[in-house]
Amino acid sequence: MDNNENHKTENEVVPLKTPDTEEKAELFSEGDSFTERFVKRLLIVAVEAGASDIFFEPQEEDLRVRLRIDGLLCEAESCSVKYSSSIISYIKVISSLDIAEHRFPQDGRFRVHINSKPIDFRVSIVATNLGEKVVLRVLDKGNIKLDLDTLTFDIESMDILKRNLKKPYGMIIVCGPTGSGKTTTLYSSLKYIDSVDINVVTVEDPVEYQMPGVNQVAVNEQIGLTFAAVLRSILRQDPDVILIGEIRDVDTADIAIKASLTGHLVLSTIHATTATGAIVRFINMGIEPFLMASSCLATAAQALLRKLCPDCKVEIDAPDNIEEIFNMSNVPFRKGLKYYKPGGCRFCANIGYKGRIGLIEILEVDLDIKELLNRGASDLEIRERAIANGMKTLRDKALLQIIQGNTTMKEVFRVTL
Repeated sequence: MDNNENHKTENEVVPLKTPDTEEKAELFSEGDSFTERFVKRLLIVAVEAGASDIFFEPQEEDLRVRLRIDGLLCEAESCSVKYSSSIISYIKVISSLDIAEHRFPQDGRFRVHINSKPIDFRVSIVATNLGEKVVLRVLDKGNIKLDLDTLTFDIESMDILKRNLKKPYGMIIVCGPTGSGKTTTLYSSLKYIDSVDINVVTVEDPVEYQMPGVNQVAVNEQIGLTFAAVLRSILRQDPDVILIGEIRDVDTADIAIKASLTGHLVLSTIHATTATGAIVRFINMGIEPFLMASSCLATAAQALLRKLCPDCKVEIDAPDNIEEIFNMSNVPFRKGLKYYKPGGCRFCANIGYKGRIGLIEILEVDLDIKELLNRGASDLEIRERAIANGMKTLRDKALLQIIQGNTTMKEVFRVTL
């Protein structure tokens, strides 16, 4: 397989050619210093390349800058380390952070207009042994369509999710790695059920996107405004639907479960990588299994799979072991399967991949799963029963994308187990 797919290794960084951005008059001004032009130019390059994050990483000789595009890091323009302090100070200034603080982590945000669109950047600064490292999360609202029907998930999974979103109370949990689109799924779910006759409240850290008609509350742990503290207050606000940005501790989990058992629909995320693992994570936090059986409607795990660039993908012989891999899944292997590897062209910045496909596995907590939870079954038992009852795993969904000619086996192994 490696011989067939040796276009680029997963760890290779891809240089990005910086376009002429000086004509972006809405962002640049005549009095800009080198530092200001450097940062502004990178912001434009990142947005136009569809990057999700910008990394400013101090090295011994230079300040390395990388962009995360379609989930992988690509090398961008770097500069001399002598400009590192002024670049980081400039980012602190536009983010309303303390420029004199160099020891403790700081978080902030700022907004600029690029191509006449407002783009938000979330800022995280952490001190390293070589200086302060800055990561900017790009929040391009114009590229976010909060609509379940426009997500790239399969129809069967969407039907299960929509069916449970229509239920009057219970808990729906979404999990997956950072940057896998959990927030987009939750916001799209809110938009699907939001109407004038229900009271929707969210508790987030931070509030990433403003949703009209939805009451959004930002936590602030520095003043004791934690997820648990906010939840106790908003339960007195008579909500019908509650979105919790993330369940991080047993107190928040306990309140969320009690809310779902007392007539509220609760949506949230938790750190786990599989749909069954999300339930086990609650149990490991100290939640009784019978409470999960009573409160949880469904759990979902999602991931983003890079899609081959349609303009340059190259048909090759399939790997010798591909049929064996399919036989270990619930997806039948198709004889005569057309298999492709990444090429590289100007439309995909010579990467070979362009865009990503959303994958999701959904565990619906039916009577069988409730019975397993009530008797304290393991993660493996629950997963085996769910698959026997028809649950398609992330690996199954990824292999279907190979059949459709959208991705490679290397990419399937990178994002699924």
